[in-house]
Amino acid sequence: MVEDVKVLIVGAGAAGLAAAAALERSGVSCLVLEAQSRIGGRVHSVAYAGQVPFERGAQMINGDMTAVRELSAQEKLHVSPVPSTGCDLCCVGGDVLPRTDLVSAEDLENLINDAIRSWASPPEILRSLGSLYRWWKSPREDVGELRRGLALAATRIKPPKDSLGAAIQRLLLCPEDEAIARTMLAEQYGADPDAMSTLAVKTGLAAYASERGDAEFQFPAGMSRTIEALASKLSCQPVLNMPVSRISCAPEGLEIAAKGKTYHASHAIVVVPPTIAHKIQIDVPDHAALDRLLSAFSAGDMIKTRLVYDRPFWRHKGYSGAITFASPAGLEVRDTSYDTGGNPQLTAFLGGPVARKRANLSKDHRQALLLGDIARVLGDPAGHPVDVDEALWVDHPRSGGGYNAYVRHDQPPDTVPRLAQWQGFVQFAGAELDDIFAGYVEGAIRSGCRVAARIVRALKMQGEQYAIR
Repeated sequence: MVEDVKVLIVGAGAAGLAAAAALERSGVSCLVLEAQSRIGGRVHSVAYAGQVPFERGAQMINGDMTAVRELSAQEKLHVSPVPSTGCDLCCVGGDVLPRTDLVSAEDLENLINDAIRSWASPPEILRSLGSLYRWWKSPREDVGELRRGLALAATRIKPPKDSLGAAIQRLLLCPEDEAIARTMLAEQYGADPDAMSTLAVKTGLAAYASERGDAEFQFPAGMSRTIEALASKLSCQPVLNMPVSRISCAPEGLEIAAKGKTYHASHAIVVVPPTIAHKIQIDVPDHAALDRLLSAFSAGDMIKTRLVYDRPFWRHKGYSGAITFASPAGLEVRDTSYDTGGNPQLTAFLGGPVARKRANLSKDHRQALLLGDIARVLGDPAGHPVDVDEALWVDHPRSGGGYNAYVRHDQPPDTVPRLAQWQGFVQFAGAELDDIFAGYVEGAIRSGCRVAARIVRALKMQGEQYAIR
C-alpha cells in the first residue's frame, strides 16, 4: 500500500503535532505517524475515578512558557499554582537542613557558567580573568580557595575530563554542596553528571529564556489537554500504532516504510527522541554524519511517583514539601497538590543511576525504599500514603528512557544545534532541540513550529504547489 503526502511527521508528541498544525496553517498537506496507541509522547496524563489525573510525564510550566499558556487558554484550562509556602528541605549525610543552607539551582548555574570558560573573544577573556581572580581570592573560614582546592583534589577520584561531573568538581564546593549539586543535575537530566557533556549542558542552561523557575504552574485537568488541543487543530488526525522503520531517498522525494505500508513524501520531520530516531534506518545524503549526531545521545533514566495522602501533614510542620536528597542521589520531592481541592499529594522524581538500579527491583520494593527515604525527612506519616502511582521511564520503548536525552561527555558539545539545524529532505525537532526551552513541552512546541516554517520556506523557494489535498 502506498500513500502520498507532502510532509510526513514521525511522532505525535508536542513537537510533531505543533509542526503539523503549523504546516496546515501554511497550506501544506501533512500526515503524522505515531508508534504508540496514544498521542502525547512524553506527556501522558492518566485519569483515575475520583482523582485528578496522574501526570506520568511532563507536568509543570512557568509563566514565560507562552505557547503552552496559549493552548491552555484556548481550552479554558484552569492553571493551578504549584504550592511553595513553607520551608524547603534537604537531606545530607543523615541531617535534615533548610534548603537555603546549601547551594541553590541558580547559584549552581552561575558557578557552572563561570567555571566553563571560552576564550573566543577579548571580552570573554577579561570576564574569565576577573572571575578567576575573584574565585581564588574568596575566603572560606580564612583559608583561600587554592589551598582548599588542593586538599580536595588530593582525596577525590577524577571524573572524565569533559564531563559535567568534572566541572562540578572544579567549582571546589564543600562536600555537602557538591552532593546536592549532583542530585539536582541527575534529577533534571536523568543521568550521572560524570556521563554528561559539560559544554552541552552549559549551552542549555545559558539559553534558558526565563528568570523564573520551571515549576510555577500545573493543570488539574492534565497536561495532556494541551496536547489534545494541538491535535484538534489538524484536518487529518495522527495514525496510531504505526512505527516507522525506514526513511530513504526516492526518485521524487522520500519513501517512508511503516508497519507494512509505504508513504511517499517530499519532506519528513522526525520528532521522536534522538535515541529512538537512531533506531530508524535513515538513508539520506551524508547519512554517516547524521548517524554520528544521533548516536551521541543517551537516554536519561527517571522514575516518577505520586504519593496521595489524607492530609497535608508536612504543612502543619511549616514545610513546603520540597526536599532535595544528597542520598539517594537524583531524588527530589515536591508538593504537587492542586488548588481545586482533592487529596494533598507529593510527587517524587528520581533520576540517574539510582533510578536505573531501582528499576530492576519489584514495584513494591521500589516504593518501600522511596517511602523510607521521605519518612526520614518528614516523619512516619510520610510512609503511609492512601494511594501510590508510579511512572517508570527507564528504557522506555518509545522514548528511550527519561524525559530527555543528553549528549555524552565524549561527544561533540555542539551536537544539539547541529542536529536542530540539519538541512535536507529529513529534518529533526523535539524538546531536546529547542534553543531556549530545551527539555520542556514549551521547547518541543517551539522546535516543531520552527522546523515546519523552515520546510514551508523551502517549498516556496522550489515553487511547488502544495495546497492541502
